[in-house]
Amino acid sequence: MEFIIRKAQASDVAGIMSVMEEARRNTLNPEWFVADDEEFVSGHLEGNGFVIVAQCTDTDQIAGFFLVKYPEDEENLGHYLEFNEEQLSHVAVMDSAAVGGRYRGNGLQGRMLEAAEKLLDKNRFYYLMCTIHPDNKFSRHNMESHGYEVKKTAFCYGGLPRCILLKSLE
Repeated sequence: MEFIIRKAQASDVAGIMSVMEEARRNTLNPEWFVADDEEFVSGHLEGNGFVIVAQCTDTDQIAGFFLVKYPEDEENLGHYLEFNEEQLSHVAVMDSAAVGGRYRGNGLQGRMLEAAEKLLDKNRFYYLMCTIHPDNKFSRHNMESHGYEVKKTAFCYGGLPRCILLKSLE
């Protein structure tokens, strides 16, 4: 299978939501993946961040997505690491990612992450952060192999345990 990795457009939202719903339904542990709604995803196509998609050239379907968020103050993961106001203004959150079951094993999460990092304005965003459930070894390994480091484990999103990872481009 071949894939095109690209920035998502409004016409991709239904495909992104389909992958997200599959991930929500099929995750081994419901605490591992928190699905977003369509309004949240659409908002990231219009300035709150952006979304990268992997599109299968064989089927033309969205095979996976990687959502990047420019966080508002209260949702900025830098607070967990006691960042000061200047540091907080330079945080981008690698918010959520999923790959459809039939497309797993093609390295898509890593390829989408790399594409997302290339699109970031590195003069504005140079603290890249994400959260991963402590037991989700696949996602954790993927992020660590791309230079992210676990800096803390905390309860996030209404009490769910999460490793907080950071990649500093400074």
